[in-house]
Order: sequence, then C-alpha cells, then structure tokens
Amino acid sequence: MNKGLKFLLSQEVLGSVIVVIASVIIFMIIKDAALAYINKKKKNASQNKKKRLSILYFCVSILKYIIFLIDIVIILSIFDVDVSAFLAGLGLFGVVIGLALQDMLKDFIAGIFIILDSQYSVGDSVCIDDFRGEVIAVGLKCTKVRNYSGDIKIFSNREINNVVNLSQSNSKAIVDFTFPSDTSLLKLEDAVKELGKRLKNVPDAVGKLEYRGVQEYGDSKITIRVKCDTKPSKQYSVESEILREAKLLFDEMEIKIK
Repeated sequence: MNKGLKFLLSQEVLGSVIVVIASVIIFMIIKDAALAYINKKKKNASQNKKKRLSILYFCVSILKYIIFLIDIVIILSIFDVDVSAFLAGLGLFGVVIGLALQDMLKDFIAGIFIILDSQYSVGDSVCIDDFRGEVIAVGLKCTKVRNYSGDIKIFSNREINNVVNLSQSNSKAIVDFTFPSDTSLLKLEDAVKELGKRLKNVPDAVGKLEYRGVQEYGDSKITIRVKCDTKPSKQYSVESEILREAKLLFDEMEIKIK
C-alpha cells in the first residue's frame, strides 16, 4: 500500500470526513426544520411574530459559519495540532479576514440593524428599488424577495437603502362604479348599503365598506366610490370580492353599469 492511499485511509482522515459529513447532515436537518416552521407560521403572523421568525432565519444563516469553525477546531485536534495556539491566533486571523471581507461584514451589520430596527421581516410585503414582493429570507449576507410572478431577487443587505414596507399598516381597497347619468342616486345608495352587508365576512377586510359619494357626474355618466380598509397588501383580493358581489347585486336590482 503506497503512502498516499495509506494516508487517505488513516484514522485522522476518516475521522475528519465523518466530522464534515455529520456537520452537513446536522445543519441541513436544522435548516429544513427552521424553514418549514417559518413557512408555516409566517402566514397571518403579527409584526412581532414576523420579527421573531426573521431572527430565527438569521440565526440559521449564522449557524453554518459557527459549524464551519467548530469543524476546523475538531479536525485540528484529530491531527494533534495545538488548538490553543490556533485559537490564540484567531484574533489576528479575524482582523486579517475582516480587512479582506469588509463587504461581507457590512452585509452582516446591515442585516442586524434591519432586524433590530424592524425595517421588515420574513413574510412582509416590501418594495425595494422598485421591486415589489414578499420577503422570504433575511440572511447574514442578503435579503431575498419574491414578487407576485414568482421571480426571486436577492439584495445585498448593505445596498438596501430605499425600502417601503407595505405590511406595517392597513391597505385600502378602492373601487369606482360608473352608471348612466339617469340612474337614481337613491337607488345606488341603497345598493351600496346592501353591498356593505354582503361583504361583512370577507376574511381580508378590516372594518366596514364605506360609501365615499359621487366622484364624477356628467351628461352621460355618474361615478360613485366605495372604500374598505384591508389587511396589509390584501387590497387586490378584497377589491376582487367587492366587484364580484357588486355584479351579483346590480344584476338582482337591475342596475346597469356603464
């Protein structure tokens, strides 16, 4: 048996391989469990809950680097390298790495402030540099946002300067209806009252449907507006429900839409 093969089959090398494989398996189990928990809990979660989920994801992101350092220490010990000397030199090594990886450190620090300042959390709807979507991850280096077409854009934490969080306040569903100008306004107002009754149990609506009055009146048409507060970023689904119920109601009351 040649020396190279003998070295590869030595207890030290085999032990190191086992350590690395075990570390990868452990990390993947923890990561998958954490992601499954986050995806399950982020729906309809409060802002405080979203913040905790973001911290959990951030911790998972840091965990892989901690496991990497632990593996190095264990492997050095297997090869009888003086670990205490390695740890003593880790401070100087950290300074050198810090100078070489300044951008990564900026990402890390920016990520911490994003979470501590509650700028946004996993599950929030945000608009970053004109890219609008849902935050699916806040990691050590970057933030991942998925838009409503399924595209995922990755932002370096240090480069996120202009962000609009659409989930920290209620949204508004606003719908205008236009009718022939000879339509009875009193009849339309009665229809709006009935529409409000039918929309009481819409899941994403907050509060009652509000009648905002006549928005436009001319020789050929009259336009009225209704408004309803919704859960953050749920205005489109509520507007769709308003339009559906309005169509059914106007057909029943024989009100023509222009």
